[in-house]
Amino acid sequence: MKFISLTSMVVSVAVMAGVATAYNPIGQSCDTPGGFGCSQDASVNGGNAFIYECASTDQFVYVAGCGCPTCCEATTGGAFCT
Repeated sequence: MKFISLTSMVVSVAVMAGVATAYNPIGQSCDTPGGFGCSQDASVNGGNAFIYECASTDQFVYVAGCGCPTCCEATTGGAFCT
């Protein structure tokens, strides 16, 4: 059972991996606590990219802002500003 759960989590994080896109997930529900991603939306961080996390409350939360609209990268190991 743990194998299936871990596999689901890795696949979900891999799907979240990538470059920032115009989307604001903050406050929306999620099902992969601990998963990080990048996004960019005009209404958040002055239009620059930002990092978000699926919190233990099963909602996406803002983690950190980046310095430009495309300065964020998400990988299976987490997300970071570039």
